[in-house]
Amino acid sequence: MQTTLDLQSLDTALNALVREGQIIDGLDRHFAADCTFHEGNDKPIAGLATQRQRLVEMFAGLKSFDGATLHSQAVADGVTFTEWTFNMTAGNGDPIVWNEVLVRQWHDGKVVKERYYQA
Repeated sequence: MQTTLDLQSLDTALNALVREGQIIDGLDRHFAADCTFHEGNDKPIAGLATQRQRLVEMFAGLKSFDGATLHSQAVADGVTFTEWTFNMTAGNGDPIVWNEVLVRQWHDGKVVKERYYQA
């Protein structure tokens, strides 16, 4: 079982990649191949490859990724919580601002489930 300290280190490393806009790299390094992703009331997405492709397509449609601000982070038994603001510019120049809480469940050093809660 992962200790809280291990999870703190792993989540901090992942969050550093997210802040730098290296979200795809963060997926490749820190997520299990069979990870599930769940956003709002949408049907969960099964598999890292599927989520990776979705994000590659999303980022390709952006004019720019303008930054990610980590507001808070918490670590519990096998789970981490982070509160973010993501700033991007759409392909047509419109600003995009996402305020999200991400809940990640970890097993053997990898994220096995990630859920997004948007404001």
